[in-house]
Amino acid sequence: MTETILGIWNPTPHTLKRFEAIHDALAKDGTLLELGICTIHNQFIVEQHSDDMQKLLSDWQILPPLDLSIAFLRPISDDRGAISMYSIGHIAVTCIGVIDNLSYLPEELIPDIYQLDTENVAEILCYLFNSYLDLTFFSPVEMMQAVMKRLKGHFAIMALFMNNNEKWLIVGCYDYPLAIGKNNQTVYFSTDTEILAQFSQSKLIIPKEIKPWIFHATSFQR
Repeated sequence: MTETILGIWNPTPHTLKRFEAIHDALAKDGTLLELGICTIHNQFIVEQHSDDMQKLLSDWQILPPLDLSIAFLRPISDDRGAISMYSIGHIAVTCIGVIDNLSYLPEELIPDIYQLDTENVAEILCYLFNSYLDLTFFSPVEMMQAVMKRLKGHFAIMALFMNNNEKWLIVGCYDYPLAIGKNNQTVYFSTDTEILAQFSQSKLIIPKEIKPWIFHATSFQR
């Protein structure tokens, strides 16, 4: 199994069962998984991650009703791979791949990230997004579009935002595989089509382009 990140609109008990099925199938082959989840629960973003995937899934079941979630899956190893996750209050991010120019973005626009002593790309993105929202009149959608135009590399980003009473799942990629699937009323994004197939029988490969796919409330736009 390769590592992957997921975006989930309207998680259900079926979502949890599919995570458990993935865990059980790979455990038979001796592959143990680390799972990270950020989810919007009521008016809060809850972040959980653990290499005890079964315990985390059990904890996650007490949280419904859930609105929007982002997650990552990766085999447990000393190599942390290309995935990271981070949340700060009203923003949560998970990402995969390589962003080449984070250290070259204009300091006058995003001063917060220059105070960070971290190699966690998702943490840097959280503060980058937060700075954009504080310093501009952008909505989360407009902010994501502006940021994606500045970033270079090959990567996928999935982010949760809470803005007053609005809740957003925003997904974007640049030169990185990404697919979307649907199962009943739940919509899934994943960077791994084999993992996506565990959640949804249908899938659509999203073209590698700058403009992100955008989820808001009960609809998504492109």
